[in-house]
Amino acid sequence: MITVSAVTVFIAAEIGLIWKGGLKFWHAAVCNIAALYLAATSAGPSFYGGLESAAQMLAEIRF
Repeated sequence: MITVSAVTVFIAAEIGLIWKGGLKFWHAAVCNIAALYLAATSAGPSFYGGLESAAQMLAEIRF
């Protein structure tokens, strides 16, 4: 489950990409719909586990 703060960050990044990055609104909408569809399938927990593992791995990197 994604927290409200993560959703806020994703929305802000998407708005920035639409406004300054040249991302078309329709492309962003299609990606959002596809992401919501994938999250609702049985593959959703697998994606969540993979993203969580990747985030943990990145958090352990020391600069």
